[in-house]
Parts: sequence; structure tokens; C-alpha cells
Amino acid sequence: MDQLTVVLVLATLIAAFGSSFQYGYNVSVVNSPSQFMQQFYNTTYMERYHSPMEENVLTLLWSLSVSMFPLGGFFGSLMVAPLANKLGRKGTLLFNNIFSIVPAIMMGVSEIAKSYEIIIVARFIVGICAGLSSNVVPMYLGEIAPKNLRGALGIVPQLFITVGILCAQVLGIRNILGNSTGSLNHLLVRGLEKNEKTFCRHSWIRDQYWRITLQSQKIWKWLAPSPPHLQQVSPVPRYLC
Repeated sequence: MDQLTVVLVLATLIAAFGSSFQYGYNVSVVNSPSQFMQQFYNTTYMERYHSPMEENVLTLLWSLSVSMFPLGGFFGSLMVAPLANKLGRKGTLLFNNIFSIVPAIMMGVSEIAKSYEIIIVARFIVGICAGLSSNVVPMYLGEIAPKNLRGALGIVPQLFITVGILCAQVLGIRNILGNSTGSLNHLLVRGLEKNEKTFCRHSWIRDQYWRITLQSQKIWKWLAPSPPHLQQVSPVPRYLC
């Protein structure tokens, strides 16, 4: 079957949104709230040791937070061959959800646990997710697509990577979520201004806006179910199902 079917379109969009989008999103999600994340590191350090964090230590911790993502991607790439052969392409993409949802939860509870180490470890785990998805998604789409459509479908993962970077940058705008105090006046209509004032009285919630950007990958994963069964696309290797 050489034509574009609904099942093939759904499989392409869901696989790309649920995996490649995560890769692009996590590449740039820490850029905008970096100032507030470093402030959280310093505050946590002061609560533990009752002294401000030295500049070189803060730089080291922040460098680790950023560099753990590509390091995790390296190990994720090494896991592609054994997982893809054992679980299949679709099974590997489903298994890869673990490496996206778990670190999102870890980043969310880092404030409660008063631990910046959790964020660093979470960045490593989500890097594994990126390493797996950047290899498995093109492989999956290339094998389910007819020959005349492989080139067109092959660019979809790259497109969703750039869309993920764009979404992370938009959510990181200071007037949206890239701040520590929130600016809901830019997001809510005037009829909700009273509710906004009530909401912003809760300082703990108010101070977590930047953290929402780190946890948003959990939402993207829940919005992207597993790729549909591809009985309408031929030929489909047995290990893809």
C-alpha cells in the first residue's frame, strides 16, 4: 500500500510527538529558568550547611545539571540495539515512557525533598529518553512507511524536535512560566483576576512556576498514547507490533 493512510499518519504523529518532541523540549527547557534554578541550588545549600554556596561550586553543579542530559543520551543510544531487538520498535517507544515520566516526577518533588541532586539525576534519566527516542523513532517510521513516503515521514522527527525546542522557549518566557513569582495577568481573562489574586497568595505554588516547565514533559507523554496497530500498512515486520 503506497498511499498515506489515517493509521500511518496517526502512528507518525504520535510516535514523533511522544518521543522526538521530548528530545527537543528537554534540550532547551533549562535555559530560561536557569537563574531561578541556581537560586534554588544556593538556597538548598544554605539550609543544609548554613553558609552560602561558593561561586565555583554553583557553576559546577549547574554544569552537571546541563551536561547530564547529553551524557544520558549517550547511554540511551547504547541501549537502542538490545531494546529494539528484544522489545521491538513500538515496544521500545512504550518502554521509553519510563525515562520521561519518572524524571518529571523527580524534578517536581525536588523542592519537597530539598535536593538539587534529584534534578541532576533526573536530567541524566531524561537524557536516556532522548538517546532512545532519537534513534528508535526514525527506525520505526522508516520501517512502517511505504517506500515512496519514507523520505517525507523521515523528516517528521526532526520537525518535532524543533517544535519541542520552540515550546520550551515559549513556556520559558518570563511572563509565562520562566519566573519565580508568576504573571498570570498575561494568561487569564479579566473575569478571573480575583481568582488569580487568591491563587497567588499561596507562596509555595507561586514560587513553582519555573518548575512547571521541567515537569511539562509528563503532560506531553500523557497526551501521546501508544502508536496504533498498523495492520493497514504493508509490509510490517513482526517485531514492530
